Amino acid sequence: MSCLANLPDDLEPSIECATDIVNFGPVAALLTIIIGIPLIRLILRYVKQLFEKYDYIDEGIENFLFRVVSVTLWIVILLTAANELGINVAGIVAALGIVGLAMAFAAQDTIENIIAGVFLMVDRPFREGDRILLPKKIGSLYSSWGDVVEVGLRTTRVRSTDGVLLTIPNKNLTKDTIANFNHKDDRRLRVRIRLGLVPSWENVSKGEEIVENIAKSHEDICQEEPKPPQIVLRDFGDQEVIMEIRYYVPNAPLMRSTKSYFVKEILKQFEEQKVRLAYPTRLIMKEDIE
Repeated sequence: MSCLANLPDDLEPSIECATDIVNFGPVAALLTIIIGIPLIRLILRYVKQLFEKYDYIDEGIENFLFRVVSVTLWIVILLTAANELGINVAGIVAALGIVGLAMAFAAQDTIENIIAGVFLMVDRPFREGDRILLPKKIGSLYSSWGDVVEVGLRTTRVRSTDGVLLTIPNKNLTKDTIANFNHKDDRRLRVRIRLGLVPSWENVSKGEEIVENIAKSHEDICQEEPKPPQIVLRDFGDQEVIMEIRYYVPNAPLMRSTKSYFVKEILKQFEEQKVRLAYPTRLIMKEDIE
């Protein structure tokens, strides 16, 4: 017979009685929680140290896994305590499974975005601070380019070049091709400008000389690595020689500014030095009928 039967009159101070007390449902449940709390903290501390050791794991994935481990440990402790109280844990688990399934059906869009967020964090097509090409539906409204501000588990925040802060569901970024203009290995990018020149030797030669001098005079244009600026005569057009200017810039934000500089200088210096750009010519023939 348990020593707890005659409690508190006949509390026998023995190991057997202490075992009975510990095994008593409410006491066992309380001890489970008391021991479980510092145990959870200890495990989470080791998990955090493990993440810090392997620093190549994305911070977003670290936070997600840390929360999953934390919630799982709390569920285990609480279910263990409930079992000690004689509660049907199997029924609770089954009920939680049904509720979880119902929530999964109700929140399919959210779950899809979360899964897409995990893929973005694992594949890392872009990181915070990178300039990317926005999806067509978004880019057509708020500029085609944007700088990544934060990669979250459900959404990614991007600030467009117009200054608009966009919160984009992650599934929209995994369905389209991601163009990253600040990839980690090499941030230098090539810019191309095409123009048509009047097809004469003197005109084209003088145009090449001017364009070469323009390329050398701008500090943001790469002169050596990965390649020096190039001027290529691509082909004959209908009424022009097609010239293509190719040059590299150190990073994406300089693409537009250097291109604007080139266009302005070409117009200015071509006009000063009598180099003629080719323009479409429309021939209208009119026949008078008497």
